[in-house]
Amino acid sequence: MTLSRVRVVFLVLALGVLGVVGVADVVFFGWSDQHVPPDGAAPWVERAVEAMNELPGRPCPEALGSVVPQPAFVLGLGDFTEWPSHAAVEAYNRLVSRALRFPAYDVGGNHDSGGRQPAATAHDWLRRRHGDLRYTFESGGVHFVMLGLAYQPLPDEAWAVGEEALAWLRGEIKRIGPDVPVVVGTHLCLAAMSDRDAFVDALAGTNVLCVIGGHHHRARAQTHRDIPFVQVASPRPDSPSPVTVFRITAERLVAIPYDYEADAWLTDATQSLDVGIRGPKPVPAPDPTPAGEPRTLEIGAAAPDFSLPGVDGRIWSLRDFSESPLLMVIFTANHCPTAQAYEDRIMQLARDYGPRGLAVVGISPNDPRAVRLDELGYSDMGDSFEDMVRRAEHRGFNFPYLYDGDAQAVSRAYGPRTTPHVFLFDRQRRLRYVGRIDDNEHLGRAKVHDARNAVEALLDGRPVPVEKTNTFGCSIKWSHKRSDVDRALQRWAEDPVTVESVGLEALLALLENDTNKLRVVNFWATWCGPCVAEFDDLVEIHRMYRNRDFEMVTVSVDSPSRRDNVLRFLKEHAASCTNLLYDSESKYELIEAVGRGWEGGIPFTLLIRPGGEVLARYTGTIDPAEVKRAIVEALGRYYP
Repeated sequence: MTLSRVRVVFLVLALGVLGVVGVADVVFFGWSDQHVPPDGAAPWVERAVEAMNELPGRPCPEALGSVVPQPAFVLGLGDFTEWPSHAAVEAYNRLVSRALRFPAYDVGGNHDSGGRQPAATAHDWLRRRHGDLRYTFESGGVHFVMLGLAYQPLPDEAWAVGEEALAWLRGEIKRIGPDVPVVVGTHLCLAAMSDRDAFVDALAGTNVLCVIGGHHHRARAQTHRDIPFVQVASPRPDSPSPVTVFRITAERLVAIPYDYEADAWLTDATQSLDVGIRGPKPVPAPDPTPAGEPRTLEIGAAAPDFSLPGVDGRIWSLRDFSESPLLMVIFTANHCPTAQAYEDRIMQLARDYGPRGLAVVGISPNDPRAVRLDELGYSDMGDSFEDMVRRAEHRGFNFPYLYDGDAQAVSRAYGPRTTPHVFLFDRQRRLRYVGRIDDNEHLGRAKVHDARNAVEALLDGRPVPVEKTNTFGCSIKWSHKRSDVDRALQRWAEDPVTVESVGLEALLALLENDTNKLRVVNFWATWCGPCVAEFDDLVEIHRMYRNRDFEMVTVSVDSPSRRDNVLRFLKEHAASCTNLLYDSESKYELIEAVGRGWEGGIPFTLLIRPGGEVLARYTGTIDPAEVKRAIVEALGRYYP
């Protein structure tokens, strides 16, 4: 690549003993001085966002772990605007809340206050997004102190942190205590602080891992009075480096700049940092399967924060919706028939009220490993993240759809009882309505539209008419229900497995399907590699839909003399469906009689409606997702 200038990503990694239970591996990026101009046009900021999105997974020096990890969040260290116009703030908000794949935390810089032409636009945005200009948060056992400043310029571009900010900082340090690892983020770098010693004095008595600042637009690593100061850089065209990335584990703090335009790691001693730290302590791993139902949030409660992966490839947090006057969090699920029945209504809520200030976000609370196969009888997909991605794409979801199926910590904080379950928050992110979407899952039958009524009331400045309702739907699949899956698998493994001989006449009658059941008929043989490869998919389909008007039939075209081999194979795969063995060696007679598009290749699978209509035929190995979708579309996705 031919470069007109050098751009650098500055990577700070705290590397320690990996794999220890409870040791945090906190990865985050940092950047500063984006200087979005008043008209909001900042292609250099867009390029930096693109670089951050692409950085995880890229090769890095062996000492850093071979590849760049995915960050939990991104720190912005101020001066995100050149001057805080509405267009500049809106452009930056759009980039960090939608284009950036990771949650973002920001502090303001001197430009964001407006300088000699003060303006509150950027500060108001920071307050809406983070609650205040100074705030703290915790990640992976590390306490992050974000120190916004009041800027009074001094000669020679030196700026004072100021006594007001120092007093607040001393209070936070006292509250945190001496043992918790702390990272301080503020706009001023070490060289720009006129009262740097007073600043360091305010940090006395705590375990400060490093201080992160910006302001001077260049990446630099320094130590002052035994505290590492990491200066992050600006993505502006006249600056050499745009982004900083952090990783914290137990024992070391390492900093290595990365030029993302040249794809080159820079190891200059003035830019690199390698120091020992007292990082997060190992703690006992939490019980991954706590029993019991969590309590549902009460009216008036604050919205719990979250940081969850979305099907669009980015990590979403509560602050990403800070510009919306209302926030509706809906716990929903792929597999649940009630939740599926409400998908169109959820999308309609987003369409109707999005322009008026309502943000809608869906969260799947279910542990996919806690969902039995027979609970998927009204769906073609489970509740895994991969299935969520496919479902959102297939249905065209117009709202963020987030996954909480691993830790389920966010879901436990909110306390949904069923899917779907609505939580509606006001501008201050206080819960104003919790309950159902409406009073009937069947489209067109609802008479009371509780969620809409609550939204309308809040938008009009009126009290919510009904603040809380019961919900109806599928229970939440908390992780402690994994044992139910194990018991179901054991029970199915103990089901009797048989194989019966079938003649041509009886087989043709079976294909006519004179029943009320949707029937899958699969022609296969034990000696057929593709048949064997897909057989477990057929067993899974049988288990998913066996409790509905559905029948799985396998027809082996092995030689009748190999009946014992066929039965042994069926038992090994716990195939408790209807299994038949064609009783003749005359395969051509069978192919001609079956017809229905069969030219003789196996596996060959038919999906047959009651009455004999062939709904679908599959020559060769089936695509399980395609077959499941065809089955559930025929059987119906919703409760009757």
